[in-house]
Amino acid sequence: MPASTSNAESPAWVLLHGLLCDADTWADFIGPLSRTGSVLAARLSGITSLAQAAEDVLRQIDGPVIIVGHSMGGRVALEMARQAPSRIRGLVLMNTGYKGLGEGELDKRHAIVRAARAGGIAAIAEDWLAGMITADTGRNADLMQRMRDMVLRSTVDSFAGQIQALIERPDASSLLPEIACPTLLMSGALDRWSPLSRHEDMAGRIAGAELRAIPDAGHMAPFEAPEACLEHILDWAARHRPTA
Repeated sequence: MPASTSNAESPAWVLLHGLLCDADTWADFIGPLSRTGSVLAARLSGITSLAQAAEDVLRQIDGPVIIVGHSMGGRVALEMARQAPSRIRGLVLMNTGYKGLGEGELDKRHAIVRAARAGGIAAIAEDWLAGMITADTGRNADLMQRMRDMVLRSTVDSFAGQIQALIERPDASSLLPEIACPTLLMSGALDRWSPLSRHEDMAGRIAGAELRAIPDAGHMAPFEAPEACLEHILDWAARHRPTA
């Protein structure tokens, strides 16, 4: 049964996590956001297509939505905007991108899937996380254990399906100029995977888009700096006052 918005005047929040992540990405976000509208923290494990994932999420909730997508979730958010532009009242795209497969990316993606199939998710977890975070985050034992536990909840098959979805992702270059809803772009200032410069590029392609850098955060900004991310989201939403 699709979820419904709790307030006819307020779009629902749809939260989309990234690769090897789950709803724990949004543990610090769900409470505050739920005070402004209903919240769906969608499950993106087991996907094999970004377009199909977008369609599935759209079926889970009725009415207008504001989508917050992190990393792979940002890619799904763009597909939702492509499929149902009239339902999208706002987009928050975090630590993500819009282009198709990059040079050398296919071999790297396949190699990490082979490593996971050979040794399980535990065999890739540490190296994968190390590429996503800042040095300070790496010294935060509690936060590292939380993220490690989350990664280890993934299965190899789910990871392989997500990788397949990313390999086959569409290039969204032509979509960005068509986005008409308020859009907020955010990236950790120290993100090496989806750098701030990429978000500056995206901001220049989406009319009226706002850009926020999250200091001292890397690719895992929702974990590394949840307070700063949430403050920017709530400020942006309050100023644009998206309604049904």
